[in-house]
Amino acid sequence: MIRDILIKLLDVCWREPKLKFRSRSGLWGRTRKSGNYIFMVDGRIHHGGMFDRLKGAITVYSVAKAQQKDFKINWTYPFDLRKYLEPVDVDWTIDEKSMNFNLFTHQTVIAYGEYKSPVRLFKNRKQETHFYYGYDSLKEVNKNYNCNFEWGKLYRELFKPTSYLQQYLDLYQSEIGNDYIAIHTRFMNLLGDKTETDVNPELPLKAQERLKENAIRAIRKIIMREESTYGRHFRVMIASDSMHFIHYVQKEIPDVYIVPGTAKHIDTAGQTNDGENIKMFTDYYLMAQAQKVYSLWHEGMWKSAFPEYAARIGGVHFERIEF
Repeated sequence: MIRDILIKLLDVCWREPKLKFRSRSGLWGRTRKSGNYIFMVDGRIHHGGMFDRLKGAITVYSVAKAQQKDFKINWTYPFDLRKYLEPVDVDWTIDEKSMNFNLFTHQTVIAYGEYKSPVRLFKNRKQETHFYYGYDSLKEVNKNYNCNFEWGKLYRELFKPTSYLQQYLDLYQSEIGNDYIAIHTRFMNLLGDKTETDVNPELPLKAQERLKENAIRAIRKIIMREESTYGRHFRVMIASDSMHFIHYVQKEIPDVYIVPGTAKHIDTAGQTNDGENIKMFTDYYLMAQAQKVYSLWHEGMWKSAFPEYAARIGGVHFERIEF
């Protein structure tokens, strides 16, 4: 409780004014008036991982929809979202050059400290407003506006793969087929990948081996359970934040399918290349097309939103298994 209050005070009293004063147009920037609600991923603060960003975008979109505001997305860091996703029912694209960064005629809202009660998101704002947020607050939005928004449905209203991304999705879908389950792990540095902030220490080598062996046993149990339940063989797709584990599982269960490329966490990598971006998008779109999606969890690992929200996009069953 105290921590949340302190984060909110930091956002309101320091980070928001700091962003406004450091805006690209300063005091005398463009003053074009609009009621746009713009979701921001521009690298000026930490934004979280891929689905933290998407959760924030969907939440702000739901507020804009409830208030009948125009909704836009300015996602330029560490890549331009428009290269991989394009609008469906709502044209959310915007050129940053057309945005209002004038100190007196736009608002900046950083609400990362308000995930339990995001009251400032609900204020009806007349000025162009730039939102920085990273949580799924649809329950609170639905309660506040007496709506019945669903996360997957809102996602599908906003996004579909561009033709550029779709060619990779078609290729990898043809390789894995249509009858498969997806299993995701997020080890958070435990296996020595060093792709995250220092949330977890690296395990000693023997402990790493035990953890990988236990994870493989859990995967085999899932495969056996699915095959005994449905009486047929399922291909298994594996996605993970750990390239060490990906290489290990390829050796132990050669038939698993893994999207080519290197896994990176976009809020800690600083920069990502096109191949890494394609792998990330392909991982979650293939999960969304799976028969079922599983997340493996062990003490010290992270209960990742990546597989859970991928399943919501496709409307498929999701289960988190402790091993």
